[in-house]
Amino acid sequence: MNLRPALAFLASMFLSAPAFADPPDFDRPGAGFATTVLPAGTLALEQGLPTYERQRQDGFLDRTYTADSLVRIGLGGPVEFQLGGSAWNRLEERGQGSHRHAVGHGDTSVALKWAPAGSGDAGAFSWAALGEVTFANGDEDFGNGARQVSLGTTMQWKSDDAYQNTLYANIDRLKGRNTWTLAPTFGRKFGENLVAYVETDAIHDAEDGNELQAGGGVAYDVGDHVQLDAYALHRIGRHGPSVVAGVGVSMFFGR
Repeated sequence: MNLRPALAFLASMFLSAPAFADPPDFDRPGAGFATTVLPAGTLALEQGLPTYERQRQDGFLDRTYTADSLVRIGLGGPVEFQLGGSAWNRLEERGQGSHRHAVGHGDTSVALKWAPAGSGDAGAFSWAALGEVTFANGDEDFGNGARQVSLGTTMQWKSDDAYQNTLYANIDRLKGRNTWTLAPTFGRKFGENLVAYVETDAIHDAEDGNELQAGGGVAYDVGDHVQLDAYALHRIGRHGPSVVAGVGVSMFFGR
């Protein structure tokens, strides 16, 4: 499976969409995903521009840039299909007297989201579940090297229109090992278009040890169907990337 032809095909569908439906909740940015799904027959593209990751490990300093893409398709009722991947990645590696770089594409994932609230107002409390399979079809420097299966859930509490808190829990199964993630976020809306949030990601990896990331981000609505976002997380402790940051754009296309 190669994401690039699929993105080109879906982009042509986006450009030919005749009208817009009501805007949805986007999955970007922050840990987890929206607790609603897209209306039936509508599409959304959520694109990193790009994501940046910095990690020092085994005497090497790696800098990775990833143009991560997520295409969401409303299937009707409480179900949504997702296609994800990264058509472009760049790695810059320095250490032990050497310097190299690599460019390539990452693995491709398919997922189904189930949200009891459907595509309507999620209310004061809502939740959704996401099952995902990631295929090992990426280039060597940018792939998992094996198929990964993931199962996650996001729970959301909205005390009023201004405040929104979520708890994201996820397990990844890769090469016979499990990685667990638990991430609370606390968000606040400023005016009609701007949302800011803080986030903490606690990760337990059977191979790499425990990781803890903390940071936050912002999302800004441009009109009713486009969202711009920016975020940054910093490592607390010894394991994991020292910095993860990115900017992105999300676009909703209805019929």
